[in-house]
Amino acid sequence: MDDAILIPTFFIRHRRQLRAFLLDDQAWFVARDLGRLMNHPIETRVQHNLDDDQRQQAWVRGANGDYEKVLLLSESGVYATLIHYYHPENRCIRQWITQQVVPCLRDQHREHLPQPRQRVLSWGDRQLGVLQWHGRLWLPYEDLPRVARLEPPGPAH
Repeated sequence: MDDAILIPTFFIRHRRQLRAFLLDDQAWFVARDLGRLMNHPIETRVQHNLDDDQRQQAWVRGANGDYEKVLLLSESGVYATLIHYYHPENRCIRQWITQQVVPCLRDQHREHLPQPRQRVLSWGDRQLGVLQWHGRLWLPYEDLPRVARLEPPGPAH
C-alpha cells in the first residue's frame, strides 16, 4: 500500500467503533478496533500470527481529522484472529461482521446498481442493519420486537 490516506467507514457495536475499508473489493479492518471489541490487545501478536496477505500498515484519517498509521487486517485475518483468541462473544462479533458490516461496506461502493442495499441506521447510541430499496428502509422481521422496545433518543444534555 502506498502512502494514501484512507477514510474509514465507522461501525458501532456495544459503543465501540470498528473502522473498516473496502480496498480492491476486499474488506479490511483496523486491528486496534477489533482488539477493543474483543477486550483483548491483539495488535502486536497478530503481526506474528497472520500471513503477509492478511495484514498491512496504512495511514487513516480519524474521526477528529487527525492522521494515524494503523495495522489493518483483511477479512480472513479478522476471522483467524477471532478463532485464535477464542471467547464465546467472538462468535457474535464474527456474525455481526459477516452479516452486517461486510455487506454494508460492499453495498456502499455499489451505488450505481439498481438493487437493495444494506445500510446501518443509527438510533441514539445504537445501530440497526436495514435494507434500502426504492427510497424506503426495510427492517428484518425478526428485529421488529427489539425495535418496538427502543425509546427514541432524548435531547442532548
